[in-house]
Amino acid sequence: MAAINTFTIIGNVTKDIELRYTGSGTPTVTYTVAVDNVWYDNNGTKHEECDFIPVTTYGKQAENDAKYLKKGSAVAVIGRIRSWYKQEERKGGFNFEAERVQYLGKPSGNGGRQGNAGTGNAGTGNAEHDDWMRDYDRTEQAGTQQPQGNRRR
Repeated sequence: MAAINTFTIIGNVTKDIELRYTGSGTPTVTYTVAVDNVWYDNNGTKHEECDFIPVTTYGKQAENDAKYLKKGSAVAVIGRIRSWYKQEERKGGFNFEAERVQYLGKPSGNGGRQGNAGTGNAGTGNAEHDDWMRDYDRTEQAGTQQPQGNRRR
């Protein structure tokens, strides 16, 4: 059976990146990419929202990301999705691990988005997202399960 495990996203980094190291000394960064999503309901009404995808890189790619990416930087990311599960805690989740990151532009200064500041979901304009990001940052630092978002469709 053939299998494909890949993701491709284009969006903007939501905050400045901090370089960290694994227990074995490998450089790593995890950052969130805001990706615009436009869809139409059954009545033809246009809806705009933003998805926030946590991306992890390792090694030289992580060092370069920490050096060149800032809040608002436009990026294209190709990678694979890895699942994890901790039996003893009955917790699991997904990691979006980048295999290729292309830097598309410099930060625009409009809260993490370039060319489409109208929806206001990136940065601090969306209280629900800000709460989710605070929870995400806390769990990332603690190494526990990531918070789950809810989709309104």
